[in-house]
Amino acid sequence: MDDIDIDELIQLHNEARDEGSWMWEIMPLVKDDKLMQYAQEWAEHMAEKNRMYHSSMRDIMRLGFSTAGENIAWGQKDCQTVMRTWLNSPGHRANIMSTKYSSIGCGVAKSSKGRIFWCTCFGTPSEGKIGIYGPC
Repeated sequence: MDDIDIDELIQLHNEARDEGSWMWEIMPLVKDDKLMQYAQEWAEHMAEKNRMYHSSMRDIMRLGFSTAGENIAWGQKDCQTVMRTWLNSPGHRANIMSTKYSSIGCGVAKSSKGRIFWCTCFGTPSEGKIGIYGPC
C-alpha cells in the first residue's frame, strides 16, 4: 500500500522495545527478508479472504527460525494506530517486548471492501540446524 511505510512499523516496534525496557536492554529487532515476504503474503491472504486469522507458527519456523510469533490486526488506518492497538493488548505487547525474538517482518494489505489487514511476524533464526525443510 503506497501510503503506508512498512519500515516505519518496524521502527515503531524497536522504539517500543527501547522505551519499554525498564530493567534490562531489549535488543532491536532486525528486519528479515523471509519474514517480510511471509508477513506480506499473509496480510494479502487475510485481505483476499476479508477475514483476520493467524497463520501457522510451524510455517514461519520452516523458514529457518527456532521460535516464532505473530501479531495480526485489521481496520487500523496507519502504523501508529496499529502499534497503539497492539501495545494496549497484553498478548500482543508480550510479542513486541519479548527478548526471545531477534527478527521481524511486517506486511499490510487492503481488502476489496477497503479494510486494512496487518501482519507482523517475529522469529529467532536457527543457526546451522538442518531439518527436512532445510535450515530450522
